[in-house]
Amino acid sequence: MNPSLQIKVKKAMAVILAVLLLAVLAACKNKSSPETPPPTETTAAPAAPSASSASPGNPSPVESQESPGESAAESPEETSAAAHETSSPAPETGSGPADTVRITVELDSATVIKGTILDPIVTISPDDAEDKTYTLHSGDENVLRQVYGFWTAVGGGSTELIATAANGSTSAVTVTVLVPLEAVSLSASDITLIRGESVTLSPIYTPADTTDTQIEYSSDDEEIASVSEDGMILAVGAGTTVIRCAAGEFTADCTVTVVVPVTDIILSTDRRIYKVGDSGSLTVQIRPQDATDKSFTAEMSSPAITLTGTYSFSCDGSGEVTITVTAANGMTASQTVTVIDLVAYANEVFRLTNAERTNAGLEPFSMMSSLTRTAGVRAREIIELFSHDRPDGSDCFTAFDENDVPYTAAGENIAMGQRTPADVVRAWMNSAGHRENIMNGDFSHLGVGVAMDSSGRLYWSQNFTD
Repeated sequence: MNPSLQIKVKKAMAVILAVLLLAVLAACKNKSSPETPPPTETTAAPAAPSASSASPGNPSPVESQESPGESAAESPEETSAAAHETSSPAPETGSGPADTVRITVELDSATVIKGTILDPIVTISPDDAEDKTYTLHSGDENVLRQVYGFWTAVGGGSTELIATAANGSTSAVTVTVLVPLEAVSLSASDITLIRGESVTLSPIYTPADTTDTQIEYSSDDEEIASVSEDGMILAVGAGTTVIRCAAGEFTADCTVTVVVPVTDIILSTDRRIYKVGDSGSLTVQIRPQDATDKSFTAEMSSPAITLTGTYSFSCDGSGEVTITVTAANGMTASQTVTVIDLVAYANEVFRLTNAERTNAGLEPFSMMSSLTRTAGVRAREIIELFSHDRPDGSDCFTAFDENDVPYTAAGENIAMGQRTPADVVRAWMNSAGHRENIMNGDFSHLGVGVAMDSSGRLYWSQNFTD
């Protein structure tokens, strides 16, 4: 073989060996690498990041191969985020259905009555989505929840029924559940208030979770009690009225009684001093004048005074007596009066006068009934005319004659205003003329008289004879 032919053969063999080696390498590469999906229909290459966003260690920016007027496709990360946020479909590939990216939930009616079973319609798009699974849940299970596998309106209020697709896309519909009112009542049906007081009524609904809670209040008589929009009752004046609340076709009533309590009692009697046998009267003023209950009771601290009527009494004994008036609400007022036994006072003057005579070494006076009767007449007469002359103009001694009092010598002492026997005897003993009569040795008999005028002032007389 000539050298030139030999060289040509060697070159041919080298070419054949190179082709075989490339085939073997290609086969090995195909076995180790997974199949890649066919290229998309777009001819745009991924957008190259800007030079300012590149950082050391990252691949340098690649020039865009987009043709003029075309936009670059988004990166996979950007496409996924946009699909979740906007619920828009992801780009389709050339080898299968698109992923589930949109879900909607619908109801025949979004406003239902408690107890209604709902039939939500859930739609997933696109139709050829590979995974059409989804979940439903309630925003408030006190309003809407599954009962034995059915979505049921269980309580009043509003909430959302939320559908969530496998890829996280959501859709919601608002459900409003109405609970009709069956009855209404009030927290109180009968109350009593003092004028000026207030109290707030609360409505009680049946059922308790009703959504019909619009209430209107009214008063039958606002001069007795008024009521505000929120049910606060104000007691205005004495009397009874009805506060009514209305909720749709249902009503409830509360009877309100307003009382005006007694705040003060003024008690007085026709005078402060009485004598045994007198009749007296009470004056009781209950305040305020429009008090609801003006009734009262009266009590005496001693049996010396006895009630003969609501405002009258009799004086049956002597001494100081406290009269107490008690109103229906417990308010009280008291007054003390004095009842005098004029006979006992006259006897005490007689005793004290004789004590003065005995102390002076004189014989005590003797009592004479006719002279005592004469002294009584004179005590009553000096109420009209305080003088030793009688109201008819005659002198005092004519009274002795009228009462058949025998005498050859006679005398008289009179006084007014002293409140006790001791007071009047002391006054007479401190007066020379009166003391002279008391200490006169020619006098052996004494009559004492005591009288009282309408104001309770006492008048005293002493009549002396031999």
